[in-house]
Amino acid sequence: MSFAQEEKSEKILNPPVTIEVLTGDAGIASQMIINKSFRSVPRLGFFSVTNISSKWNETTSKDAMSQANITFEIVKGLRLFGGMHYTPTTGLRPTTALMYTINYKSLLLSIGPRIDLSKNSNAEGFVMAEYKPEINENWKIYSRVQGLYAQNLNSGEHARSYLMLRLGLSYKEIRFGLGANWDAYGPEKQGKQNYGVFLAASLFN
Repeated sequence: MSFAQEEKSEKILNPPVTIEVLTGDAGIASQMIINKSFRSVPRLGFFSVTNISSKWNETTSKDAMSQANITFEIVKGLRLFGGMHYTPTTGLRPTTALMYTINYKSLLLSIGPRIDLSKNSNAEGFVMAEYKPEINENWKIYSRVQGLYAQNLNSGEHARSYLMLRLGLSYKEIRFGLGANWDAYGPEKQGKQNYGVFLAASLFN
């Protein structure tokens, strides 16, 4: 196998860590995604997402979410998740999820349900679509729609939802442009909006 082939295999088995920061009129929001496969057992992997959002006038933010999962690829594109999910409101809970991902040319689509394995469970649906048509070898147009809706299974009431929009450019592993976040919390769907600019990077290792 040539060095180029080894480098290509490395990228397939070891995807980048993705970090994004949105700076807006209402505050700052960040997202970090880790999505790795075990070298010796590629169908097994580790997936983690951390979101933190804070208003400019807040000294302590309670808007945070972090989850860490072991993943198993059932068939190509479909993975089973099992791990832990944390928010300041719900605390630390065991969780399981399914995620189906399609990666075709300039389009990436991920969709899946998740449920807490606890007495007062939340169930949620997640969808993300990225469209990245090429301009030339290094530059691409970058756009993303990402949404989530969570509901408490005991009460049937809204627990958490959000919509994120991104539109800009990417240069190699860097992405930047305009962004907007809409968030809603609790049964009364108390809202928060943030409009601004984003910067994201894919960190290979």
